Amino acid sequence: MTPDEELIDVRGMGVRLLSAGSGPPLLYLHSFLGELAWQPLIDNLSRYFRVYALENPAFTTTENLERLDSVHDLTFHYADLLDLLKLEQAYVVGACGWIAAELAVHYPNRLLKLVLIDALGLKPSGVFVPDIFAANPSQTRALLFKNPDSQLARSFISDTPSPEMLDRMLISRQALARIGWNPYLHDPKLQDRLYRVRVPTLVLWGDADRLLSIEHAHLYAETITKARLMTIRDCGHLPFLENIEQTATCVLEFLKS
Repeated sequence: MTPDEELIDVRGMGVRLLSAGSGPPLLYLHSFLGELAWQPLIDNLSRYFRVYALENPAFTTTENLERLDSVHDLTFHYADLLDLLKLEQAYVVGACGWIAAELAVHYPNRLLKLVLIDALGLKPSGVFVPDIFAANPSQTRALLFKNPDSQLARSFISDTPSPEMLDRMLISRQALARIGWNPYLHDPKLQDRLYRVRVPTLVLWGDADRLLSIEHAHLYAETITKARLMTIRDCGHLPFLENIEQTATCVLEFLKS
């Protein structure tokens, strides 16, 4: 399906919005890689939902960087988008699960169901999280992909990136550092606030995630009242890229149930 693409203004920030499909509204949150593409997972979702996929405003351009220096700024940004689209409620699927979780905490009545995919945001006691900011391209691929030498992995993070890829990598890493450097990749208050998530929630996790261990998934699933955990086989931190078929099946079965 070919999505509609438009440049919209969300409280003074110009960002791209992709949308397609018919049915109940679904907000898809892109990952911190800074990609904005009509990926196969989104296309699958658009067969049953009207899907809105918004460009993460600080992850593709430096123009909005000064206005966004915390995960809460991004959370309010997506809430403003729901207002702009006149959506009282929507299904939310978070490839960027951290923002999706914060949205469900701060605006629990705006969600119908929630999907968190290998979500940052929590800090399980005693669990080590590698320093992704210190990683070179090959190390970064190893943290994010089960097979870091695959064509897929290299298409996102190359050892010899083109100028365009290098710009995208640097912009997305700079934006992630602004919201996730200190404290490192988590919100210290999020765990205690997850009781506010009132909707059925699916926690999806790649079974070979080297960035965030399965302990993070269990903490989300145990803390959110109506949550269940499912693992996606043969993939790392980005199951929506590495195992599209199983990810789409799990997400659609959950949303349609």
